[in-house]
Amino acid sequence: MSEYGVLALAPPLLAIGLAMYTRQVLVSLFAGVWIGALMVAGWNPIAATALSIDWIVEVVRDPFDTRFLILILFMGAGAAFIYRSGGVIALQNWIGHRVNTARDSQILTWLIGIFIFFDSYTSTIVTGNATRELAEDNYSSREMHAYALDSTTSPVTTFGPVSNWIGYQVSMIIVGFEAARVTLDDLGLSAFGLFLQSIPWNIYCLLAFFMVGFIAITQRFYGPMLDAEWRARSRKETIREDATPLSDVSSDVGEPSEQNPTLVNFFAPILALLVVGLVAMWWLGGGHEPGVDVATAFQETDVALGLLYGAFAFMVVGMAGALAFRTMSLEEASDTIIDGFKTMMIAVAIIVLAWAIGHAADQVGTADFIVDVLVGSGVPGSFLPILIFAAAMFVAFTTGTSWGTMAILTPLAIPLGYELADASILPVVLGVLFGGAIWGDHCSPISDTTVMSSIFAGSDHIDHVNTQIPFACTAAGITVVTLLLYGIGLTSPFVLLPFAFIATAVAVVALNKWDANRKGLPEVMPTTDEIDGGVDTEPASGDAATRRDRSIGNGSYGVLETIPLVAVGIVVAYLGLVFVFATFGG
Repeated sequence: MSEYGVLALAPPLLAIGLAMYTRQVLVSLFAGVWIGALMVAGWNPIAATALSIDWIVEVVRDPFDTRFLILILFMGAGAAFIYRSGGVIALQNWIGHRVNTARDSQILTWLIGIFIFFDSYTSTIVTGNATRELAEDNYSSREMHAYALDSTTSPVTTFGPVSNWIGYQVSMIIVGFEAARVTLDDLGLSAFGLFLQSIPWNIYCLLAFFMVGFIAITQRFYGPMLDAEWRARSRKETIREDATPLSDVSSDVGEPSEQNPTLVNFFAPILALLVVGLVAMWWLGGGHEPGVDVATAFQETDVALGLLYGAFAFMVVGMAGALAFRTMSLEEASDTIIDGFKTMMIAVAIIVLAWAIGHAADQVGTADFIVDVLVGSGVPGSFLPILIFAAAMFVAFTTGTSWGTMAILTPLAIPLGYELADASILPVVLGVLFGGAIWGDHCSPISDTTVMSSIFAGSDHIDHVNTQIPFACTAAGITVVTLLLYGIGLTSPFVLLPFAFIATAVAVVALNKWDANRKGLPEVMPTTDEIDGGVDTEPASGDAATRRDRSIGNGSYGVLETIPLVAVGIVVAYLGLVFVFATFGG
C-alpha cells in the first residue's frame, strides 16, 4: 500500500478534474504534477516547485520520450507539406465526389483505421491526415472525427495480426508467468498462443471498435456528441466557437497551393511513413537476423526510434514532392517545416506534462494503492475478470497509460487467476485487462493516445474527451454485464460475444432515442442539405424542445450505398480473419 494512502490519488485526479472543469489543460496538468511533488517534498511548496521542474526535465530526457517528441514535430512538418503542397486538394478532387456526407467521411475514417494495424500512433496520424479535410468539408464535427480515430486505432492494434502492441502484450504475459513461478511449458502453452486465446475476451476493444462503425453508419448519436454533430450540421461549425484545437493546419500553415496539385504529394509521404516505419521497427527488433520471426521482431523493437525514422521520411518526402512538382519554393518549404513544428507546440507541452503526471503518480504510489484496494479485496475466481477489468480501468484512467497499466497489473493478474481458479481463466483475465487499460486511455485527458487523436482531428482536447466518454462507458457497461454472465457460469465466448454486440446496438439506439427526444433533436442525424431544407436550425432544450418546429425530421440514408456496404464487408472479413487467427494461430 502506498505510504500516502488515499492521497496517492490526488495528483492524477486533481489534474483530470481541473482539466474537465476549467478546460485549461496545461495549467491543470502542472497543478497535478506540483501536488505530487508537494507530497514527496514533505509539503514544502518551494521544494515542490523545484522538484516539479526536475520531474519534467527527467521525463523529457528519457530516450523514448525524447524520440517521441521529435517524432511529433516531424509529423507536424510532414502533415504541413501534405496540406500546403496541394496534396489535400488533389485528394478532394479524386475522392470528394464519392464522399458526399458527414456519414461517408466517418465511415471512411473507421475503414482506413483498420488497414494500419501495426501501430496506433501511425494509424492515428495517417488516418487523421487522410480524412480530416473530407470530414471538414462534409460538416462532420471534429469531436466525432477524434472519436473515430481514438476508438478505432488502439483496439485494432491490440488484434493485429502484427503490431508493436501485440509484441508488448506478449512480453507482459511472459513477465506475468515469471511472477507466478509457473512455466508456460508446464501448461502446454506459449505466450503468443495465450495472447491469441485472449482476443475473444478483449470484449471492451471489440465493442469500442464495433460502436464506431455502428454509430457512423446509423448516425445515431447521444450525449455531448449529439450536440456537437447538430452544431456541425445545422450551423456548419465543425468546432465549438471558443474551442482551442490542439493543431489547426489550415490556420497555422496557410492556404494550400493550387499550383499543380497531385495525389503524389498526398500518398507518397504517407507511404514513406508506413514503409520506413514498419521496416525500421522490424529491423530494430532483429527481424533481419536468422531465426527471428516477425512477431518476435515487433516484440523486441524500439518503437519510438522506428517511428522516428518513419516520421523523418514522412517530412522529407513531403518536402521533396513539394519542390519536385514546384508547388512551393525552397524558402516556402523551409518555412513550412517551421510552421509544421509550430502546429505541434501545444500538443508537445500537453504530452510532456502528461508524462510528468505519470511520473508523479509513480512517485506517490497511485497504482500501488489502487491495485491493493481492488485486487487485494478477494473475490471468487469466476468473478476475478470483473475485478481485473475495474482495476485496469482505474489505473489507466488515473495514470494515462495503457502500457503502464499492463506492466503493473499483468504480473498480478496471472498469479491471481492461476491460484483462484486455474489456467483456463487466464485468457479471460488477460483479455479484460488489456481492454480495461484501453478504456482508461480513451477516457483520460492525460493519455498520450487521446492527445494524439485530438491533434490529428484538429479537435479541442477536452471536447474530444467529453464526447468520447459516454460511448466508452457504454461499451464498458456492456462488458461488465457480459463478465457478470461469465461469473455465474456462462463461459462460452461464442455465446457471450454475440450477446455483447447485440446489447451494445440496443443500448446505442435506446440512449440515442432518449437523448434526442430530451433535446428535441432528430434521432438519425440529417445531412446539411436536409437541415437546410428545414426551418429551425437552433437546438432546443427544456420546454422549448416540445414547441420547436419538427419539420427537420430524421436523416434519410440509403441502405445499399457503396461506402457503408464496402466498409461492412471489409470489417466482417477482417474480424473473421482475426478470430481464425485467434483460433488456429497459436
